[in-house]
Amino acid sequence: MYADFFKMAEKANPFFAEYTKIMADYDPKKMADEFAKMTKGYDMPKFDFDAVIELQKKNFDALTAANQVAAEGAQAFAKRQSEMLQQALEEVSKMIDSFSKIDNPQAVAAVQADMLKGAFVKSVDNTRELADLMTKSNTEASDTLNTRVVEALEEVKTTVLKASKKK
Repeated sequence: MYADFFKMAEKANPFFAEYTKIMADYDPKKMADEFAKMTKGYDMPKFDFDAVIELQKKNFDALTAANQVAAEGAQAFAKRQSEMLQQALEEVSKMIDSFSKIDNPQAVAAVQADMLKGAFVKSVDNTRELADLMTKSNTEASDTLNTRVVEALEEVKTTVLKASKKK
């Protein structure tokens, strides 16, 4: 059946004939033997699986530590943000109470302007504080990862040099 197909393909496509000849001569065992003969003369370095496993364990530990720092930073951020909201609600309550005691519309407008100014300044300060918290957390997490990357590259270099000396 396949022979008939190949004969038909040879007539219909002259380039297919070359392909069929190549495939007819293809012997996977013979190719594997040839490859084995070629690589027999090369001295391949021994692969240190224990060093690789230890390297990956240290990488995982560094990622875990960086994630822990990031999680603690997020918790501190959320806690501080909650405290800021609580303070803002208390200030609004005091503001409403103070407005109820003023009966002069011009005095109310002056007090409102002062309160808005204070709220704006407080808002900017709070935003800056929260940004600083996040920056600190991100810097600590990044430093942990950066330190580990440098250590890992040094460990790889040492392992490769050690393997080349064993040759």
